[in-house]
Amino acid sequence: MGAQFGGKENEQIVGALGLSDWLRSASLSDLLTDHGHSLDFGALRAEYISLRVRLLAFLFAGLAPLWIPIDYFFLEHELFLSLLALRLAFSGLFLWLGLWSGRTGSLFAARARVLAFLVIPGAFYVGSRLLMNESHAFEEILIGYSFLPFLLVALLAVFPLTLAEGAISVGWVFAFVMGFELYTGDLFSIPIVADLWLLGLLGAIALWAELTQLHMLLRLYREATRDPLTRLVNRRVLNRWLTAELRRSEEENRPLSVLLFDLDLFKRINDNYGHLVGDTVLRAFGDLLNKEATTPLVGRYGGEEFLAILPGTEAGEALAIAERIRQGCRTLRVPAGENQYVGFTTSVGVAEFRPGEDPEELIKRVDKGLYQAKEAGRDLVTLAD
Repeated sequence: MGAQFGGKENEQIVGALGLSDWLRSASLSDLLTDHGHSLDFGALRAEYISLRVRLLAFLFAGLAPLWIPIDYFFLEHELFLSLLALRLAFSGLFLWLGLWSGRTGSLFAARARVLAFLVIPGAFYVGSRLLMNESHAFEEILIGYSFLPFLLVALLAVFPLTLAEGAISVGWVFAFVMGFELYTGDLFSIPIVADLWLLGLLGAIALWAELTQLHMLLRLYREATRDPLTRLVNRRVLNRWLTAELRRSEEENRPLSVLLFDLDLFKRINDNYGHLVGDTVLRAFGDLLNKEATTPLVGRYGGEEFLAILPGTEAGEALAIAERIRQGCRTLRVPAGENQYVGFTTSVGVAEFRPGEDPEELIKRVDKGLYQAKEAGRDLVTLAD
């Protein structure tokens, strides 16, 4: 399957939806895990998550020291100094997390940021509660520390996480709260059970908010990057993919080829049978390309032109793939009226990436190969010089 962005497509425009409408419009496989998401969308989501973690980290780093005067006036000196050191470490670690700017497009790094965003306050919560419990601090001061798990769960709502990611994140907060209360022997007391119930309620709301954000981000991304007719990606995404794959090809010293397709005499089809039939032809070819190109990196390049990017593929193998698609195109028939069908053919340019070549040069070369196929009589595959 080519150019998949995850799950089934939803063409319904979602406004202010109720629960049943939202569930009908959402693709559940997209929301459960990221297995069906494209690498391109994964990078975009990683950037969203990383940016929000960094902003929240800076916020925590700045706000954490503001509680120091309260501790100073209400806590005994030794406890104050211990909590001061813990709080400054807490603030410093969040400052480090906010300054961590590398690999913002990596989902692995984004998940590591979310984990750090949970681990740092989790460690602070456990450490501060242990110190406070040993000193029998005022209940009013304890509140300023015990609210932290509730705040963390609520803040998870700002991230576009899948259900699996969100459940693991909420579960982590539950784990360090329950672990601490189990250690102190208060886990089954009525106040702690009530706190866990409230934490669970906030966790469910946070999961709902996370999935809503993910669903909206997916829908907006697809609308911005997919050709509405063929449901393949558009030229902008293809150019971004090509740039990334050329860089990877040079770094890993592996071949890469591109195929540029043009439907022959497509204007004549529109003129003779109408644009609706022309649209059907484009969709039929897009489906064929999606099925036969052996790569997910395919899309509509513009008009009746389509591009396929073949990482790890030398020119000889690329020619065979292009020929298979050309032959498959000749067998296609689309309805053009009552008991009437129209066939069509495609010309294909093939080019293998040359080290040092930039995307524009490669496209110009494969376009020249396509032009040669057209000039030689159409319905041909030509390897670019």
